[in-house]
Formats: sequence, C-alpha cells, structure tokens
Amino acid sequence: MKHSLIFIPALIIFSAVMLSYVPYSTAQPSDNKEAITGQIDNNSRPRALMNELQNTVTTLRKERQAYYSRKQEKNEDVQDLRIQIQSLKETHEGLISEAEDIEKEMETLGGEEERIKTSISGYKNKEDELSNSIISYVGLLREQVNDGIPFRLEERTAKLDAISNGIDATKPMDIAEACNQLWSFCKEELRLAVTSEIYRDNIRLADGREPHAEFVRVGKVILAFMTDDGNDTGVWLTQKDNGSKGATTGWVKDPSSVPRHTIKKSIKILMRQHPPEIINFPISFSKVRINHGK
Repeated sequence: MKHSLIFIPALIIFSAVMLSYVPYSTAQPSDNKEAITGQIDNNSRPRALMNELQNTVTTLRKERQAYYSRKQEKNEDVQDLRIQIQSLKETHEGLISEAEDIEKEMETLGGEEERIKTSISGYKNKEDELSNSIISYVGLLREQVNDGIPFRLEERTAKLDAISNGIDATKPMDIAEACNQLWSFCKEELRLAVTSEIYRDNIRLADGREPHAEFVRVGKVILAFMTDDGNDTGVWLTQKDNGSKGATTGWVKDPSSVPRHTIKKSIKILMRQHPPEIINFPISFSKVRINHGK
C-alpha cells in the first residue's frame, strides 16, 4: 500500500510533463495530411495515458479507502479483544482467589474431619462399653427370669433374646433402640413385681396331659394353678442348693403343701368374688410339708 501511495504522485508528475510537452512539429505549419494525422495521434496518446492514470488514481483511492475501513474494523476488533482479555484476566484472578479460599476451606474441613474422626472413635468406644453393659444386664435379667416363676417365660425370654441378638448381629440395632427395649423390659418386670392377676393357660402335667387351667400370679414370687375341673392344683416352688446340681424349681402338686381350697379362694379374691383376706403361700420347698406317702 505504501508503494501505491508513492506511485500516485509519480503518475501525476508524469501526466503534467506529458501535457506540457508539445512536439515541435505542431508548432510548425505543415501542409501535408500525414503530418496532421501524426500530430493527432501524438496528442491522443497522452490523453489515453491521462485517462489510464485517472482510473489508476481512482482505483488506488478506493483501495486506500477500503484499507482504512478495514484498518478501522481491525482496530475495533483489537479493542474488543483487549476488553475481552481484560475481562478474562479479572475472571482468572477471581478464580485464583476463589481457589485459594477453597484450599483454605479444605484445610479447615480437613482439620474438622480429623476432630470428627476422633469424636467418632470416642463415641464408638463408649458405644462398645454401653453394648457390653447392656449384654451384661440382659444376662442378669435372664437369670432372674429363669430362676423366677414361669410366667409367660417364652415371651419374656424372647424379648431378652431380641436385645442381645440385635447387639451381637452383623448389622446391630441402634444402641439407643437397644437401651429403649431394655428399659421397656425392666419397666414391665417392675410392673409384674408389684401386681397380681388371674390368667388362663394350659398346664403340662406329669402324666402328659395339658388341661386348661386358671393361674394365680402374685408379683414374681407366687404362681399357682387349678384346672377347670378342680382336680389338679399346684404351686411353683424353688429350692436353693449350693451343691453341684444348683437350684431346684418345679410344680408341687401335693395337696398337703397347698390345700386346693386355698388356691380356689385366691382365685375368687382376685376375681373380686370373695372379700380380701390374708392367705399364706409357700415360696420354697423348705417351707412346705410334702406327703411322700401319696
């Protein structure tokens, strides 16, 4: 483009020189037609060159105008790119600052994670201690249930089994749930210890019969029964033995130990068919007189 701009003045100078040049032959009179024709031809050539020069100048002007127009567009594009670059720089700086904040937060969270792991480990140790305590309490309660009267024995031992098996399982129950179940069982046992009732169930006799009977329960220390026909009665007694055989428990059905009318009266009292009165029941073999002759 610079060469084109230099070429324009050169062409203008050249055209001026050509126009100012007048051949000597035109200044001299000539009579022949050929001389005039040659003079006309000589004048036509500069005009053609002038026209060509003007066309070239016009083309160069248009190219120059197009160049500056494209240059202006490029400048605007460059300006837009600079604005975008500046925006990207600001975004980049913001991202770097955000990344630094995230790294600091990650460090803080890492420390918090370690503290949480330590707390979890402490809670796990406490949970293990509590689980061992629950299992120990379940064992003591199981001994009391087995050594006491056989009142709903299967149901009560099943509840204890559910607690102990839940803690020992591969996927143990929540320790809070185990504590709730244990506390619920203890409350039920306390209720049994201070209440009395009449209930009906089957009794397994020594001869293999299982007749329906009415049971008298007083707390967790007295349990007696009488069959519906009134022919069989009995009381559950315990004998403490420090020997190798341990304690002895079982139904005593000897009429001499607990008279039939005593059990029958107890049933009527609990059913509110007889006024309350004091009735003596034995609670161990050492307090009954068994007639071995019958």
